[in-house]
Amino acid sequence: MASLRGSKNTAIGLYADGYELKLAKLSLRGGQVVVDELQSTTLAQKIEEKRNATAVELSQLNEGPDTFALPTSAEADAEGVADNNSVLLSLLSKYPTSGYVLGYAISEPSVYYHQLESDFGLKGKKLKRRVADELRMVRPVEPALDSIDFFHGADKGLMCVVREEGMTMLTLLEEVKPYLGKRLPKIALIEDSDVALLNLARSNYAFNPDDITAIVYIGVEFTRLIFMRGSDFLHFAPILGEGYDSPNVQNTVYSRLLLEQDNMGIARIDRVLLAGECGRIGFDSFLREQLADVEVQYMRTQQLNTAALDEGVQEQIPEYAVPIATAWKILDEKQKSFYPLNLLPDDVREGQKTFKLAWHGYLLFALVFLASFLFTSRYGAQKVELETKNGTLTVLATKIAENEKIKEQIAGLNDQMARYNTALAIYDSLVPGAERWNQMVAMLTKGVKDIGSLWITEMKGLPDGTTSIQGYAMSRNRIPRIAALFGNATLARVEVKEIREKSPPVYNFTITVPPQEDVNKEEAAPETGAAKQ
Repeated sequence: MASLRGSKNTAIGLYADGYELKLAKLSLRGGQVVVDELQSTTLAQKIEEKRNATAVELSQLNEGPDTFALPTSAEADAEGVADNNSVLLSLLSKYPTSGYVLGYAISEPSVYYHQLESDFGLKGKKLKRRVADELRMVRPVEPALDSIDFFHGADKGLMCVVREEGMTMLTLLEEVKPYLGKRLPKIALIEDSDVALLNLARSNYAFNPDDITAIVYIGVEFTRLIFMRGSDFLHFAPILGEGYDSPNVQNTVYSRLLLEQDNMGIARIDRVLLAGECGRIGFDSFLREQLADVEVQYMRTQQLNTAALDEGVQEQIPEYAVPIATAWKILDEKQKSFYPLNLLPDDVREGQKTFKLAWHGYLLFALVFLASFLFTSRYGAQKVELETKNGTLTVLATKIAENEKIKEQIAGLNDQMARYNTALAIYDSLVPGAERWNQMVAMLTKGVKDIGSLWITEMKGLPDGTTSIQGYAMSRNRIPRIAALFGNATLARVEVKEIREKSPPVYNFTITVPPQEDVNKEEAAPETGAAKQ
């Protein structure tokens, strides 16, 4: 998602719920998003409501010196009613327009939703055109492309959000522009209020992939239920036209929650997040009594710094969930949990750009780029080649240094082997019979390798000069073969043993080999007899 805040570090989010206009001011300080201020005020009329002028107002229309001048506070007090322009101006006039970026959220009926099974493998404007084609078959009016946006939900489905109205706030801002220093703040975002609630939940809570979460927003005049599977959007329940002060609203919302759960075939709901005016009616306590095994809590902003707010204001954060999420989305462009949805018209985006090129400007820009490229291409190519060769030279020098170390290690090992061979030769000359052991070990090693499936555990000399060899064999018929390696060796013992449960048994054997001189005598005897014959 492209940067919404530009170079600004402060954002203001607005949201109108019935006659209540809520504002959240957030700023980016020290790598943290800080909630600076939360406030609300009462509108003279609903934002999307068209109020007909009274006869008195029509008669007074041309009497004033300035037909379109806003009434002063004294005039408003005298009339007993302030218009929406004055209300909006009272909220924004204390902030310098050059110091913040503005965004606001809209909800049904200013927007409507249309769900598709997939994105058809398309992106960007191609996908918007395909969505417009789909909507043309089910809606009487084809929407403009810049009024369409979308995001992917659970099971890779595509939820399309279409703005039908929602432009009254822009009109109000234009009307109060002369009283804001003849300059409006940058308007970066028109957010969908339901998507704002999803963004706030996704960015502040961890979800198991199969958990079902219900977001319950009870507003001033309506109630919305949103379902999530894991961290993905699952379902928007039809809007309820009842606010927090409606009679029996708690039971109504609870019944709708159970109905939606049954309609979607959901076995259980794991968590319920409450936002809006739920705190005014103690809806958390009511739900905990009805859903004892479900985690019920007010939506909080653990990822935001709220230290600048009083404790009482911090408790009101769930009421300002939508404007907080709207302002946060403007500031934190790196937050991957936000759905990249923006319903701001293209003409508003383009009109706010301070620098815009016509076709000949783009042509000149391309020529300058090509000329610069031609002059710098050779230098760039040679620089790349030089860097490549320097890199290769560095790698080769590193390998040479490593090879020198290995060469030194090999030389040291060769010296050590020479010392060991010298010591071994001296040992053989000093210890009688040492050669016999060398021969026996060599013979035994070769025999074990040839026969296989056996291993030697002990080889020791006995006081009478015989040698005892102990070991194990996987097969009994291999034991005589190992004994046959030593001429007249004696197989002293064979036992059957188990090493592990459910494993085949092994054979423990002991072989005794007579002293070398006895063996030599026995080998010499047949030769003497043969000579006598």
